[in-house]
Amino acid sequence: MKENKENTLKIIGQNIKRIRLLKGLTQEQLAEKLDKSINFISIIERGESGISIPTIIDICNALQINSEDIFKGLLNKQVVTDDEFITNSLNMFNREDKKIVKGLMEYIINSKK
Repeated sequence: MKENKENTLKIIGQNIKRIRLLKGLTQEQLAEKLDKSINFISIIERGESGISIPTIIDICNALQINSEDIFKGLLNKQVVTDDEFITNSLNMFNREDKKIVKGLMEYIINSKK
């Protein structure tokens, strides 16, 4: 049971870190948005501590994501379609990443003409 809890905390922490990095935020910037310490963010991202539901909500709001993004890999969910995957992924990208994806999409569309 303890091993399962530790694995769960590590996955949640990895998901938060991955999303934070995709959003182009440092630990310091996320900590500032949450009014928490950098050490708190670091501990959470390493999966060394659990987090309360209000903190999960605050993290979701700060990162502008749905809670399921934090729990990815933990919850049994129906198969995600390609369209859902693309849409969900785009929502996690920062402005510069979206420009790159847009350019790639335009390239693919124009190559089909």
